[in-house]
Amino acid sequence: MPKSRSYVASLLRLAWPVALARLGIMGMGVVDVIMVGQLAPDELAHQALGWAPTGVILVTGIGLLTGVQVLGARAIGAGDPQAAGGAWRRGLILSFVAGLVSIALLWLGGAQLFTTFGIAPELATEASDVMRILALSVPLQLFYVTSSLFLESIQRPLASTVLMWLANGVNVALNFLWVPAFGAEGSAWATVGARVFLVVGVMAFILTMNEAARYGVRARAKAPSFGALLRVGAAAAVSQAAEAGAFSAMTMIAGRIGAAAVAAYQILLNQLAIVFMVALGLSAATAVLTAEAVGREAPRDAARASWTGLALCLAAMAFLACVFWFGADTIAHAFTADATIASLTASLIWLAALAFAPDGGQAVAAHALRARGDNWFPTASHVLAYVVIMPPLAFWLAETMALGVKGLMLAVFWASVASVGVLTLRLWVLTRSGAAAPAPA
Repeated sequence: MPKSRSYVASLLRLAWPVALARLGIMGMGVVDVIMVGQLAPDELAHQALGWAPTGVILVTGIGLLTGVQVLGARAIGAGDPQAAGGAWRRGLILSFVAGLVSIALLWLGGAQLFTTFGIAPELATEASDVMRILALSVPLQLFYVTSSLFLESIQRPLASTVLMWLANGVNVALNFLWVPAFGAEGSAWATVGARVFLVVGVMAFILTMNEAARYGVRARAKAPSFGALLRVGAAAAVSQAAEAGAFSAMTMIAGRIGAAAVAAYQILLNQLAIVFMVALGLSAATAVLTAEAVGREAPRDAARASWTGLALCLAAMAFLACVFWFGADTIAHAFTADATIASLTASLIWLAALAFAPDGGQAVAAHALRARGDNWFPTASHVLAYVVIMPPLAFWLAETMALGVKGLMLAVFWASVASVGVLTLRLWVLTRSGAAAPAPA
């Protein structure tokens, strides 16, 4: 029996540019929070609430596009590169439709999306104005994500990474220009401008790259069906919508407590999200290499890629938890000039750091399962952990037990522990069986 290859070097080689790209995506949001927190701190709550429903819609759309990466990587493993380019072209169509639907939902929902959850009308009105501007950036981000997933599937992610960090420079410049005059709304317009830059740059790169003809990106070529893309993407979309919706519900709970609570929770959530981008980089690398092994019918390589990715992720999360734990005060003050909010945030960073490992681990395990064709089990697990367990636990701890933001972060930790436990057990069962074909959807 041939010996299974080592995947450490392959995972790290693919993961670092992907992780940097994901950090760049998150970097835009972090810069927005820091700029508003420093230059217009009174509007930090408007920005946090404006992002809450927008983020749910955005990550749902991103989940819908997951099939571009998975099916593209399988096509490469099966020796059919034209199908990878076809997945990208059809992903762009899905991005366009999903983007238009997103704008319509957010604009029609308006302030009622916030007042329904008990947010004060004056706070809801300001937040809805920010949300409507951010809605315009959703289809732009989906176009970029589709292109980035395609480049990851063919193991050429560096270009999208470079473009993302250049876009961060555009975002910083626009924030400096507009936040002092327009507050949170100016920051939202900066996000729109940066994402316009992203779309133009990544589309130009793909259409002019040397291997464009090989992958069939400029002409009609063989492509997976929309049904095949959606069989992977629909499960991921439901999963990410459930998770993002639950976290947005937590923001609403923080909003019920008060403006300081929602500001501190937003900062903690940003810190959790920054670290999660590293996990997403390793998740994407794990998914690509697992799917490529599935495409060439090498079950031992698929298992090795999955478990190596999970181990690397847990090690990285433990290291980053130590960094945030010991630098809590400095990190908190970097996000806001408000002493009260900074003090509250610093006192709870240890709890956010505790959630790094289970939160990152569940992401890698879910990506590994979907790369094997096990699409709906991760969705069910995410619904259990982040919809059934987390929001009720958060409400009980934050409001009934009067723990405030600490209660919200405790709920995040325990939900993530439940998720990684269930998903890791599922991955162990499937890889132990050694099936060459993807698991049933």
